[in-house]
Amino acid sequence: MDNSNQINSVPLTAADCFILALEKHDHHKGLSGNTCRYLLELDGELNVADFKNKITNNKASQYLASLSINKNGLFALPKWESNQWKKIEVTAHENDSFLPDLLINKKISAVNSPLFSFDIIRRSDRKTALIFSWNHLIMDSYGAVLFLKQLNGSESSSGYISDNTKIKFNVSTLKEAVKATFFLSASSKKPTSGLSPETRHPEVDQKIKVIRFTKEETMEIDLNAPKLGAKFGRSPFYLACSARAVKEILIQRKSTVSNFWIPVPQNKRKKGAVGPLLGNHLSFLFYRLNSEVLESLEHAVKTINDQMVDQIRKGIPRAYDVLMHFLRRIPSSLYYQLIKGPQGGSLSGFLFTIAEDHPEELLKFDGLNVTDALSFPPNIYPPGLTIAFMRFKGRLQIMVLYYKEVLSEVEMVQLEKQLKFELINGKKFIE
Repeated sequence: MDNSNQINSVPLTAADCFILALEKHDHHKGLSGNTCRYLLELDGELNVADFKNKITNNKASQYLASLSINKNGLFALPKWESNQWKKIEVTAHENDSFLPDLLINKKISAVNSPLFSFDIIRRSDRKTALIFSWNHLIMDSYGAVLFLKQLNGSESSSGYISDNTKIKFNVSTLKEAVKATFFLSASSKKPTSGLSPETRHPEVDQKIKVIRFTKEETMEIDLNAPKLGAKFGRSPFYLACSARAVKEILIQRKSTVSNFWIPVPQNKRKKGAVGPLLGNHLSFLFYRLNSEVLESLEHAVKTINDQMVDQIRKGIPRAYDVLMHFLRRIPSSLYYQLIKGPQGGSLSGFLFTIAEDHPEELLKFDGLNVTDALSFPPNIYPPGLTIAFMRFKGRLQIMVLYYKEVLSEVEMVQLEKQLKFELINGKKFIE
């Protein structure tokens, strides 16, 4: 790895500061907060002692484990500061569960470094699951995969930090920030719908459901997306099916369905980038879907596709980046109030993301075949429901993270059934 970018003080990115505001106001007991996970299923026994030695002697892990967040004043820019290297937690478990509850609800705080850890689950069939857990503040999922590649010796990164061009405060950039503010205000205005209860539970319990598809089913899904109007990728089709499944849950609850407001993260790196590791390099597109639009799968896909094209044409992603850049110095308590809006409530109807496909360079880890890989994003509460899509060896899989206080087991079965049917068949689910 090129260590020229390994410096002692690194400003948080605009997306980092957004995540930090969420982190500061995460008070519910049982929440996993901003904790992300990447799980590798291995076809043999991973040597725990050798793995610990590898982590201890890896320069990237040493640097990342030395970082903590510092802010020198109320309106100062938060920074990563590198101090003394801290021991990285590697915990071995004997368990045949796919992912034990202890790990599903594990929380990594941003307060104490290092902001990541590893768990090794040894199965009775002599196979292993390796789980890399990290606080979203220190890296995004793309950076996490780069880090795992680095640990595996298959690829070196171009650096720890990015060379982002600074955004100057002037009349032009002020107009951009104002444009983004007005867009967000109009896009997210009440009423909006979601599954989280009006009365917040002081203690919650997270669950995870993985929905898997065969290669043949994945090919059918790929054919359905453009047929239904997803002209620039499959994301509008995935989102339309997800929103329709959530809407059906609300209908069965006899709840009012108004509008879903859904921010969707976008990776700002160039395709195939090998860096940076540190920080979140994300922007967002925003979708507002009303109940009428969601009556038709084709109409929902077209609406999402049209909103995406319209936002790009109007320069909303760039304007939003400028706004996020200017908000970096805002105290986290005020930033959080801006995120929630004057009426408070949930940040969105549900959270939705598409992770990068698991890379071919990581189909072996420490000499063992990787038989499955899953990327679990954080599940912010509220809304308490996150739907994430990714691919492993050409097979689509969906990770649904939810709190049982938000979605019941019966409702989860219903959501899975409808989601699978509409993705594979490209038409309305009728039970």
